[in-house]
Amino acid sequence: MEEKVQFEYLYHQYLNNQCTAEELKLFFRLLEKSKDDEQVMTLMSATWDQTAISPEKGLTPPFPDKKTTHRLISSRNSFGMQRLAGIAATLLIVIGICFYWSDVSRIFNPPQESKSITTSTERKQFDLSDGTKVWLSPNSKLSYSDRFEGTERKVSLEGEAFFEVAHDVKHPFIIKSGQINTTVLGTAFNVTAYKEQHIINVTLVTGRVTVSLNGSNSSKRDTILANQRIVFDKISSRISKVDYPDAATFMNKRLGLYEYKGAEIQEVSRDLENQYNIKIKLDKQLSEAIFYGNLNMSAPLDETLNKLSTVVEAKWRKEGGHYVILK
Repeated sequence: MEEKVQFEYLYHQYLNNQCTAEELKLFFRLLEKSKDDEQVMTLMSATWDQTAISPEKGLTPPFPDKKTTHRLISSRNSFGMQRLAGIAATLLIVIGICFYWSDVSRIFNPPQESKSITTSTERKQFDLSDGTKVWLSPNSKLSYSDRFEGTERKVSLEGEAFFEVAHDVKHPFIIKSGQINTTVLGTAFNVTAYKEQHIINVTLVTGRVTVSLNGSNSSKRDTILANQRIVFDKISSRISKVDYPDAATFMNKRLGLYEYKGAEIQEVSRDLENQYNIKIKLDKQLSEAIFYGNLNMSAPLDETLNKLSTVVEAKWRKEGGHYVILK
């Protein structure tokens, strides 16, 4: 009974062109449910004809004579109003369907959640629905919608990926990586957020990026420009900003080509662990070793370890489930 009272109210609002967008949506939904209800049709038959509809100037036809008028009125009283009510209901439903076609489309064809996953040494490059380009590193997973709707473009990353985000100032692109969100409008940058490691890095090649702790206030937020990096420590929940003049090297790193210009061996071993999904233990005598050279992280693991060990004058071996690099 309550729905019928609500429908009657909305129907009169519609006749007077006073429905809000939400009321229109509810009205058409109730109308669809009640189209076979005799009381609803009676309501429309009793009120539709009382609605003042003025045609545009110059479109009013000549007045018919009295005989024709009497015939029209008689016909109308017999069955015309019932037909008119049915036609009106049909027209309203059609208008409602057209007006809210996008809503109906979302109901029957909602956005689908997609996932792209890479294994050890596997890399993937693909485009998202908005034109954003993604280079997914080994041992990584990106979750995203097959089409973005609403005010934001959201994805979720575990592992590492390089993004060239399609510019759209009205729809920020947001990457959720564990405890942090990286928000951009359109730029090129790299995110390293492996679940097993306590450090997350966001390195910016071009543009501007804002990184924030999930649900935090402004004290847990920072913005970086090109050639800068955000470092987030999961243990201390601390966000820090550092200069990173070699940010452009990620243009090659996204392809698996790593160039080191005097990097500490600890940094190189972390990259190896991420790219090959392995664990490395370093000899204490190598704690101050520096590596110069190029490593192809898409090459077989033993080939990469051989090259690293040769440069730092060390050797390696496998012990159980991990690798050891010895002086």
